[in-house]
Amino acid sequence: MKVAIGGFSHETNTFNRIPTTRTSFIEPPGRTWQGDAMWPALHGGHPVLSGFHEAATSAGLEVLPTFYAAANPTTGTITADALDWIAEGLLTRIRAAQPDAVLLDLHGAGTSERETDAEAWILARVREVVGPNVALVVVNDPHGNLGFPWLDYVDATIAYKKIPHSDMHERGIEAALLLARILRREVIVSAAMTKPPVMVKSGLMTMSEASLMLIKPPMYWLTGRAYEMEHEQHVLNVSVNVGFGDADTPETGISIVVHTSGQPRLASELAQELGRLAWDLRRGFDTRLVMLAPQAAVERALSTPNWPVILADEGNNTAGGSPGDGTVILAELKSHGWPEAALFIRDAGAVAQCFTAGIGAAIELEVGGKLEPSNGSPVHLAGRIQTLTAGQADLEGLGTTSGRAALVKCGNTDLILTEFPTRQTAPTHYRRFGVEPRLKRIIVVQSAHVFRHEWDTVEHLPRSIIEVDTPGITSPSAREFDYVRVPRPIYPLDDFEWDPTDPNVIMARPSRPTSKSP
Repeated sequence: MKVAIGGFSHETNTFNRIPTTRTSFIEPPGRTWQGDAMWPALHGGHPVLSGFHEAATSAGLEVLPTFYAAANPTTGTITADALDWIAEGLLTRIRAAQPDAVLLDLHGAGTSERETDAEAWILARVREVVGPNVALVVVNDPHGNLGFPWLDYVDATIAYKKIPHSDMHERGIEAALLLARILRREVIVSAAMTKPPVMVKSGLMTMSEASLMLIKPPMYWLTGRAYEMEHEQHVLNVSVNVGFGDADTPETGISIVVHTSGQPRLASELAQELGRLAWDLRRGFDTRLVMLAPQAAVERALSTPNWPVILADEGNNTAGGSPGDGTVILAELKSHGWPEAALFIRDAGAVAQCFTAGIGAAIELEVGGKLEPSNGSPVHLAGRIQTLTAGQADLEGLGTTSGRAALVKCGNTDLILTEFPTRQTAPTHYRRFGVEPRLKRIIVVQSAHVFRHEWDTVEHLPRSIIEVDTPGITSPSAREFDYVRVPRPIYPLDDFEWDPTDPNVIMARPSRPTSKSP
């Protein structure tokens, strides 16, 4: 039997003023694979897609690559032209494949000029092409803002269970194995979704066993209970989606999806239980509980006898949509005499100046603060150029690139300037530019939480982590933003009570039979 594999990924920050165009998906650092060009991704080049391929082939299914596009790290609203182009690329190849089943990797937080839930729109088109009896299973990012229409189109949608996303390959395998069971008529999937009115804007959404996380955030407890539910009879998968509060859409917020084998009532009961738990834990998502102001964060990092200290630049989180040129922490390091520290700033103009000056040259620059007004003002600095690189590619195993880069030494601070935004989700990002993080007192990461897996769980490198309340479009402080389209009331914007048994906040879908079996 034939299974078509494809998808697209975009985490849309609607507060990002720079649109995501067709070109954003085609040209680096974006990426598009079509037809046979997908094979390297299926053979290990992409964690979810390779998980699909591995499990599907082991189940005796014939894999047919179709179309996949991602625009990381460009996060502005997708243009209507770009979404139409993605749909055409995917649907044309699925139609030509005439598959018996479909596996898609979809982020879940895509928003276009025309469609607030871009993935639901894509899924509706796919379902039209393949018909009602072709099994369709999706893997989605838990930062997806899933709406109820998803259940109208998919047999199942399975979210990563970890934030940082260290289990993407495993979820691809899980989805493909479930698809094979559907095709063999071993299970007939029922589903239920609930959307507790809680919106999380970055910050405390980690699901990690990291040693430094002495106080576990709400997602830790929610996913722990979801794991327990998956061991119950008839339960196939329980997915907790924290959502993406950097998107102002009607779908924004937490969603919980439960899949059972022919037990829609059980799916609804479990979804309601997790919805109530999410609501009861909602105040634990308040980042004011843990964040420090930039000055206080730098001073604490410098005063501690135990280092390195990681400063998580919350408002400058490039994965969430920041252009990566925030300067508030840079300005604090300057005001503290350029201590032993290292950080990245995106500034293509400053990089060009460094390449003109050459290695070893003393240089004065106006750095950062040029792409997003809320990111801070440009910082005037003087330093010496240590290294120049033509471009560090594949920084995260997903084809991303820094573009040209320059390492500028300011006192004891190493400043890495790049053409494109980067995330510093692993110590290797610094080492590739000749900076050893273990030798620095302060390491800055433009990341809210994704960095924790490699930095803490894998390398056990930081002695402490400070989440810094920096300004920017990815600031976790949702109350500081003007939301127009999110459903109201919603926490933390409103103070109210909520009933998880309200039929308006849960959707149950009875079993969806599939007409084909091997």
